[in-house]
Amino acid sequence: MSAPISQAFRCMDAVARRGSVRKAAESLHLTAAAVHQQILNLEEHVGVPLFDRLPRGMQLTAAGEIVLAAVRRAQRDYDQALAQVADLRALRRGHVSVGAPQSSAETLLPGVIARIRVRHPGLRFDVRTGNGETLLRWLANGEVDLAFCLQRRAPPGVEKLRGWRQQLGVVVPPSHEVARHPSPIKLRHCLEWPLALPAPDMELRLIAEQVAARERRVLEPEVETTSVAMIRALVRAGGMVSLLLRENVADDVGAGTLCWIPLTDPAARAEVALYQRAGQSPGAGIGILVECLDDAFSALVPA
Repeated sequence: MSAPISQAFRCMDAVARRGSVRKAAESLHLTAAAVHQQILNLEEHVGVPLFDRLPRGMQLTAAGEIVLAAVRRAQRDYDQALAQVADLRALRRGHVSVGAPQSSAETLLPGVIARIRVRHPGLRFDVRTGNGETLLRWLANGEVDLAFCLQRRAPPGVEKLRGWRQQLGVVVPPSHEVARHPSPIKLRHCLEWPLALPAPDMELRLIAEQVAARERRVLEPEVETTSVAMIRALVRAGGMVSLLLRENVADDVGAGTLCWIPLTDPAARAEVALYQRAGQSPGAGIGILVECLDDAFSALVPA
């Protein structure tokens, strides 16, 4: 056991694992007499024998199995508590490396990281941007701790940690005709105006192209860019519309400078996910990031 609760329980566990006092004593770097005395003291305290003394060694009695199971449960709880305390200490100087799409790095993540740093100013972040395939490759190669992207089949060595539902919508100024269009809004209602869209290799463009393909439409944007900030500026200036997620325009919608209207085309529904390396035990920093992402996506749900 990694951090024994008592010497007596440590000796009991070692004897149970190795089947003899001598072997247990060797593993614990104690004398056989010392280990035997600890077992006797424990049996006296419990009031019944914990081991059967057999010609070939020591074997737990029924009572011994009950006591040892309880001890091991307590030990696991204790070890977990120590790990949580270590995580809390690490938050003062911890580091989380995240791979994310350019759009999320511009809009969603700044607010999430700012809220985390209010509570944990010592936690440092490294954010790298790329498309989904690149982000998952970085994660599998150990170049980032987490990858945030559209949900997809994870490569070997990578597993999904958490997912959030998303909806593609049309973005227009409040005075635009589309903003006054009776619901529901479909992609075909938006294509008569000039489009400003994310670049072809971006996650956002992938969703838009899936909707267009499903509706047998072709997207012919007049402006393509990797900058969501530029798209928002073009739409605010009037004359252009775009197709974005609510997270991309939440601040503008809150300020009343843009309108975001969800598309009701079936393919407009998507899910973004946070991925980690398979078998990785999320530390406290990652847990706090997930919690704040949960809060951020809850706040994005339209009233």
